[in-house]
Amino acid sequence: MEIKTNISKLVKPSTPTPSNLSNYNLSFFDEQMPNINTPLILYYTSSQNAQNDVHINTINHLETTLTKALTDFYPLAGRYMRHGAFVNCTDQGALYVQATANFRLSDFLGLTWELKYNMLQDFLPCEIGESGETDDPLLSIKVTTFKCGGVAIGMCFSHKVSDMATMSTIINNWATRNQETCNSLELRKYSPIFNFAHDFPKRDELDLSPRIPRSSFGVKATVRMFSFKANAISKLREKLTFKDDRTHRPSKIQLIVALLWKALVHIDKANTGQSKASFIQQGVNLRDKVVPKLPNNFCGNFVSVAISRIGPDQVDNIDLQGFLTILNDSIKKIEGNYANALMLTKKEYNVLMEPFLEFSRNIANNDVNFYAFTSWCKFSFNNADFGWGNPVWRSTGHYAGQNFVLMMDDQEGDGVEAWVHLDENRLCQLEQDPDIQAYAI
Repeated sequence: MEIKTNISKLVKPSTPTPSNLSNYNLSFFDEQMPNINTPLILYYTSSQNAQNDVHINTINHLETTLTKALTDFYPLAGRYMRHGAFVNCTDQGALYVQATANFRLSDFLGLTWELKYNMLQDFLPCEIGESGETDDPLLSIKVTTFKCGGVAIGMCFSHKVSDMATMSTIINNWATRNQETCNSLELRKYSPIFNFAHDFPKRDELDLSPRIPRSSFGVKATVRMFSFKANAISKLREKLTFKDDRTHRPSKIQLIVALLWKALVHIDKANTGQSKASFIQQGVNLRDKVVPKLPNNFCGNFVSVAISRIGPDQVDNIDLQGFLTILNDSIKKIEGNYANALMLTKKEYNVLMEPFLEFSRNIANNDVNFYAFTSWCKFSFNNADFGWGNPVWRSTGHYAGQNFVLMMDDQEGDGVEAWVHLDENRLCQLEQDPDIQAYAI
């Protein structure tokens, strides 16, 4: 199974970026993000053969419509300047790669998990760590056509200037333009608003974010994807309520995070023979935490982290309900004091900074077990239609780190696929956990 690159080039906005927009300042929230690419791959079936003229035209049209989307999202065609913490927007371009696979999409999707996972990087245009230097594109795209006419669109977005809400807005802007009949009302919904740097100005001129290896070559990553179907989530929800608010319906994400956290806490104790404090971080989209709520086309990073913790003395005395309650309390904290600090005219940066500082303090603390969770569920990229309907699968790429869980909607939309990054031993233990076996497939 081979993938051959046919074209690799930089594409620029269809309309040059005006000189008054040549410097795009980062916001306070952009500053907190690492220099890393966020990888996303969307897979599409097509009723057209790969050699069909209509199919070929649709593929070729992708590049043209991308240049139009870049006119709207001009910072993504620029280059990040670490010393100064801004984006130089002089239309250096996004990386665009076209490739062909000598196998069918169904061949790939039918592979065992290990073989499928090992191939993911082949559908991406660059490494996740190739970010943060002056000549690194902020957006890179690889379009791979399968023998059957199916298509994979692999994308790497610089996390320094985009969160998942922003990524989804860009993807849907591009997808809407690529359809045979472009819906102007739909396109307006995916037109960007860049206000965060004005509302939340950056604090420093120097980027001190840590660097990660630019290449994943030689890095052994072990990942399992645990699938939780809607009926299993419903059964789990029936067992759990919030004791102080029985009318509140736990989200599918809260339920899966609680289930996985409980299992990981017990695995950690079994492996060390002692109880240690356990911390988890959840990424939080702030657009729906402010009043009034902001739509997802407010672009840039507008995310924080909710930190949940249990002490060593709680490990043996907390049930699944208790884990769920702790998670809910940490989200409520973001919705309370943190949301209020966001809306003040004079920003309380000490309040806004605290979750990021707590994350930094604990991720390097050997006295605690730390896990990071992030959810890509319910974002609009799940329904991005370039002309072939909705994607039949969505995946990420290879993350070199451990103790990390990425959650996405399943194909039906009401279940969860949890991509769990751990060492091989703990992954095997997680697969044997009774609760995981009861609810995951």
